[in-house]
Amino acid sequence: MQLAEGRPYELRLMAAMGQMDCGQCGYLCKSYAEVIARGEEEDLTLCVPGGKATARKLKELVAEASRVRVPPTAPTGALAPVYTRKNPFSAHLKEVMRLTGEGSVKDIRHVVIDLSGSGITYKPGDSLGVLPRNCPHLVDEVLGVLGATGEETVETPTGVLSSREALLEAFDITKPGDEAIAVLASCATDPVEAERLKTLSQGDPEEGQDLLELLEEHPCARPRVEDLVPRLGRLRPRLYSIASSLKVHKDEVHLTVAVVRYERKHRARKGVASAFFADRLYPGDTVKVYLQPTYSFQLPRRDDAPIIMVGPGTGVAPFRAFLEERKARGAKGKTWLFFGNPNAATDFFYQSELEGYLREGVLTRLDTAFSRDQRNKIYVQHRMIQNSKELWAWLQEGAYFYVCGDASKMAPDVDSALHRIAVAQGRLSEDGAVEFVKRLTAEGRYLRDVY
Repeated sequence: MQLAEGRPYELRLMAAMGQMDCGQCGYLCKSYAEVIARGEEEDLTLCVPGGKATARKLKELVAEASRVRVPPTAPTGALAPVYTRKNPFSAHLKEVMRLTGEGSVKDIRHVVIDLSGSGITYKPGDSLGVLPRNCPHLVDEVLGVLGATGEETVETPTGVLSSREALLEAFDITKPGDEAIAVLASCATDPVEAERLKTLSQGDPEEGQDLLELLEEHPCARPRVEDLVPRLGRLRPRLYSIASSLKVHKDEVHLTVAVVRYERKHRARKGVASAFFADRLYPGDTVKVYLQPTYSFQLPRRDDAPIIMVGPGTGVAPFRAFLEERKARGAKGKTWLFFGNPNAATDFFYQSELEGYLREGVLTRLDTAFSRDQRNKIYVQHRMIQNSKELWAWLQEGAYFYVCGDASKMAPDVDSALHRIAVAQGRLSEDGAVEFVKRLTAEGRYLRDVY
């Protein structure tokens, strides 16, 4: 924000954002800032990496702008895609198939969606936005605790709905925001509970604390459903890396979905979108989707360029698309995949496909790291270090280096391994390794899709 002082209004809005161009808001950071500035987007809570800090700063900036009447910048003239987060395509589910074996600690599904009639085209590296629906059982429990029938009329961003439909498809009940918590605080009849809710509304709720939990822990706070529901945050789309090539699967898009399930405070919890696919959608059912294109995480233009892909777990999804695309194009460039998961017997996603690509020469090398198959845990970064000499040689030949998957631990560990390889094999100082990786990034040869 300090760097943006005195800059145009749109740039100050953008400065408040995560600036990762992750697409989870349905825009790029720059275009999200521009539509807010033009008054076309009123939801200031869409920035996932920025979280509450971004939302609060955006509210401050918008309030300040309304006082001084900052004129918005004219639209750039770029045409929006036909199907967007606000105007999704109603696709049909074709298949949901479990990828993990019996006894796996994970539940991973391969999802096939029919895009026929949409005109949607995508390229490897793009993501698919999915608009899920909340769990009906959780919605009914919330309505029951509030003493609501589900027939009450509620204002939503897209019009008036019954309270039950609004909670099913329009609002987030898994992460109540500060406005919703403030509503609870305002109607709490017990002073202690009211103060606790007020404090929560000004800070951050516990991780995993959903609306039902808040209501159960504060029994004196029972607002009218018509007052509470519109103050909940919007139910946001979920973005999934596309795991297929359109050249191979006409009118289809494939996803690799990790089903989230856990227990908190003696109640089973589950991911909104992942459980939507795993538990409540069947072949032929409708699912609302839109394309979120990538502007960097894509294959090299030259088919002879070597590529190195690091994709443990569901991070393998875009690399499946890369391999399908390269095979369809007859690309001759070398390909190397690092894949990791807990156990080979139960968690080797797309094993037969990958081994087939090895036999055909589409995949030059496949290095796996199954962390629980031996006493000492082995991860993809360890395999990189073990093969550091050849990996460095590939980079010197102009290889592109891709990473997809967990942003909190895996991606930093892989980045650290890359720096270590530059020091050991490139005989660079630590500062020299940092400059090498920066140069790799600047050349567009170090690309990450992390979440």
